[in-house]
Amino acid sequence: MSLSKYLVFLIILLVMSGCGKSNGGMIISDAYIRGLPPGQTVTAVFMTFNNALAQDCQLVGAASPIASSAEIHAHSHHNGAMSMRPVDAVKIPAGESLSFEPGGYHLMMFGLKDDLKEGDEHAITLFFEGEGCGVIDGGLKKGELKKGELKIVVPVRLSLIHI
Repeated sequence: MSLSKYLVFLIILLVMSGCGKSNGGMIISDAYIRGLPPGQTVTAVFMTFNNALAQDCQLVGAASPIASSAEIHAHSHHNGAMSMRPVDAVKIPAGESLSFEPGGYHLMMFGLKDDLKEGDEHAITLFFEGEGCGVIDGGLKKGELKKGELKIVVPVRLSLIHI
């Protein structure tokens, strides 16, 4: 093998060894909007955050064109009673994961403008504080963003409501 062919082969191997690896950033997975019966104007959004950065990030807000407002909420249990309250921010420590799930942290979407349909996908923009925290990773769709913003496209999943 000539030296030039060997170098080309070596360069291809080096490039391919980097494929499929995370370059760091905030990775969002398992995101979904809770689908509800027609006419409901409030719902919740769940997802898992994986902070692959070397520094902590804080989720400080969210917005979506399908709702008039969005807030970060937390469930809490006090004296046997469960309550839900808004929180200003949620810290996602460097190198760790945090799940927004039923009974824990979640995004509340208020003033839904249309009924949600199973399988529909809607954009949600997440707002972060922290250098590089809005870097997108994990194969999600990226829009034109300002520093500290991360736009994801989230499917609707219908949920049974138990009373």
